[in-house]
Amino acid sequence: MIYEEDLMRERVHVLMHREGLSQLEFSNKIGRAQSNVSQIMRGERHIPRGFAADIMKAFPNLRKDWLVLGEGTMFVDDKEPDFERPSGTKPRLPRTLTEGHLTEYFEGEKRKLCQEKPIIRQFPEYDFSLFLKTDRMAPYYRRGDELFFKKTSIKEWGNCYLLDTNEGPKFKKVYEGKDVYKCVSYNREEYPDFTIPKDIVFGFYKCVGILRIL
Repeated sequence: MIYEEDLMRERVHVLMHREGLSQLEFSNKIGRAQSNVSQIMRGERHIPRGFAADIMKAFPNLRKDWLVLGEGTMFVDDKEPDFERPSGTKPRLPRTLTEGHLTEYFEGEKRKLCQEKPIIRQFPEYDFSLFLKTDRMAPYYRRGDELFFKKTSIKEWGNCYLLDTNEGPKFKKVYEGKDVYKCVSYNREEYPDFTIPKDIVFGFYKCVGILRIL
């Protein structure tokens, strides 16, 4: 399933970060072309048969159940945590988020559908994070970036906000009109401007942090 592939991609990102490897270094280590790995990690192609096996061969202490299923510890010599993280967690919203208001996910009953991630203290206070799925906001925000959002009542028109709408979340540069909000992508050649009626927008969220795998 696509959702399960997305979760495995996230675990590969975690592995690269823990090992301190760039995507090129990781590609060389598992014996695949960087262009091939880049397409896989950006979700432009399905994870091919043998990809997990190549990773396991390059990292012999890696646990297959963790890589493929997300179960247990990353490496065989890692110890299972015997206590809850005292620093707390914030939810990472599902990649498949298409319906329901954002508050239902970060403070309501749908939070159980989110991944609980340790709070990143270097960022300002935030409510949740999510992965950007398209290049509509490139080059400033790229597909695959993890963005961290805080609900706000202050709008500075022309800046970027995540809008909570009846049609799902929209991350855009936002301008105010009479009865609508004008939504603008940075990549305007491929993604034209559009408007959203004000009466279907239920909240504005400001991006206060970003994590990017280089």
